Amino acid sequence: MIYDLAELSGKNLFRRGKRSWLTVIGIVIGITAIVALFSLGQGLEDSVTQEFEDLGANTIFILPGEGFEGFFSEGGLDEDDLEAVRRVQGVGEAGPVIYTQASGEFRGEEQRIPMVGIPTDSSQEMVMRSNNLEVDSGRNIRDGDQFSGLAGYDLHQGNVFEREVGLRAQINLAGENVRIVGLLEASGDPEYDRSIVLPIDSVRDILDEDDRIDFINAEVESGREPVDVADEIREEIRRERNVAEGSEDFTVSTADDLLDSFLGILNVVQYVVLGIISIALFVGGLGIMNTMYMSVSERTKEIGIMKSIGATRRQILSIYLLEAAALGFVGGLIGIALGLGLAEISFYVIEQAVGIPLEPTRSIELIGAALGASVILGTVSGYLPARKAAGLQPVEAIRQE
Repeated sequence: MIYDLAELSGKNLFRRGKRSWLTVIGIVIGITAIVALFSLGQGLEDSVTQEFEDLGANTIFILPGEGFEGFFSEGGLDEDDLEAVRRVQGVGEAGPVIYTQASGEFRGEEQRIPMVGIPTDSSQEMVMRSNNLEVDSGRNIRDGDQFSGLAGYDLHQGNVFEREVGLRAQINLAGENVRIVGLLEASGDPEYDRSIVLPIDSVRDILDEDDRIDFINAEVESGREPVDVADEIREEIRRERNVAEGSEDFTVSTADDLLDSFLGILNVVQYVVLGIISIALFVGGLGIMNTMYMSVSERTKEIGIMKSIGATRRQILSIYLLEAAALGFVGGLIGIALGLGLAEISFYVIEQAVGIPLEPTRSIELIGAALGASVILGTVSGYLPARKAAGLQPVEAIRQE
């Protein structure tokens, strides 16, 4: 019986072919946007999570200001803060980093270039590892280098200047000639990939700020919990700065803290956009409802004949609900295919534009949820018209022209 009803519903939809396709457009747009959004969001989340795992769960970041804003602050920490961090038991290595922007000129072409200062002492390896910096060719900067630097991946690949910044190249950075002694591998951070990495003392000389530190990387000794060591660092810097608890003008975060903060922001953005996209789905549902009401009006006499020869109220209801569900199903299938395709294109564009590696996410859960939502939406939207059709009286329906 259900097969016969489904077959009849399918014939009715094909008979209204053009109108049926126009009806599912709203569903297609909404499902496309939802699948693309969550596929892209999940890909970005996986990429960021992998980057933090690469940095190591035992890395602690000491920043000026509060939370993420500390990454965008200039200065705010000094050598006294660094020494306070190094005094904490459980800290294996701690090193300072400067991050700023400078005017760079290479063979007559000028660009804004990130300038990164890192230590050349025993903490250098840890700082580079914490920031995912690795020398691909040439040598690393070392103690005694004055204005020698490392070129980020995009620089030596020719993605910043028209010409590649290779080994032994000279680049004028904020008025100082810097000689490139090493080339860096891709870090996954678009800012670092277009940067020049210098000894921190060279950057301080260029900026004329002898004590400047923008943030501090610390590595926790094996066997110690990063959260516990972070609490001790926070307490030691408070003591150094003579500030009360709750009045700190600095932030101490573990890699997990920063990851949770970023993912929290990403989730908020996703759900705000989802709310906007839901409007398209609502419009799609109204389109199905309107089409089904029109179908009932056009087929009133047909419904009356079906009832007069024995069709039950439940069978009439089932025919219209199956038609509405089928519209949602078809719209969902098309939307899923377009959404996954749009996500693939977005992954490619983002990777080419900013160098962030993203892996497409095609989870069965996402596809199933999107398809289920479209079918449910279609069925719910078709319920009132289906109930109207099922409630028609045979005699009155047959009389209607």
